[in-house]
Amino acid sequence: MSSKFLTYWSLAFAVFFIWIISIAVALADVKDEFLEKIHKQWVARGKARLRPANPLAGLSVAETLTSPARTEAQEWVFGEVSRIAGALGLAVKIIVLQDSTDHFLVHFAQGSRLVTYRVDKAWVADARAGKADQRERIRRVVEQYLRVEFLGEKPAPPPAAAPAATTAAAPAAERPGGTAAAPAAQPAGTTAPAAATPAAPGRASPSGPSPAAGGAAPGADTTREERIAAARAKAEAIKAQREGGKPPGGTPPPQGS
Repeated sequence: MSSKFLTYWSLAFAVFFIWIISIAVALADVKDEFLEKIHKQWVARGKARLRPANPLAGLSVAETLTSPARTEAQEWVFGEVSRIAGALGLAVKIIVLQDSTDHFLVHFAQGSRLVTYRVDKAWVADARAGKADQRERIRRVVEQYLRVEFLGEKPAPPPAAAPAATTAAAPAAERPGGTAAAPAAQPAGTTAPAAATPAAPGRASPSGPSPAAGGAAPGADTTREERIAAARAKAEAIKAQREGGKPPGGTPPPQGS
């Protein structure tokens, strides 16, 4: 009886001891996790104290952009652009700056949205000098840009190119009435073709056709060889005409009584 009692209580004691050890191990794991969590929080608080707070955190560039003091040229651009935006009924914040090449950067901010248009400094200089066309040009391009960006309008198509005017004269066959056109003016630096001279009786015509007899059109460009050939042909024709008026033997013909 006593041996069974001791066996029962020894087994109960062993189970109870194992249970206590399991609880201790679980508490140790919980303690490690708790200490690690406290350490992380302590490190995060220490870094937060060292890092300066950002007062602009969560704000976009459009919401934090401020306008510095403007020059006279920037004030002129600001006034022109403000009138254009007011005429379109746009509630936008306008900031005028200049880049490294002194061109004007006009920023339009609406809420968290920011768009920028670049205005050429030469346009502004001419407009301030009194050129109305340049001033109207600035107003036109800025208004078109604002209409596209804020009003959702489509950009205007580029103007169609005008057809080139034709300067060549139409052929005589294509003119109404079938009348021939007057000869065109001869280009500078060309030589007019020589008139054809009839050859004397009994003399053969010079070898090779002359430029005038070859059917060349008036005003056509002639080469140096053609001009030389035309001069030779003219000289031969004049010589043949003179010799054709003399009888054989060189004596003049008898005159009638």
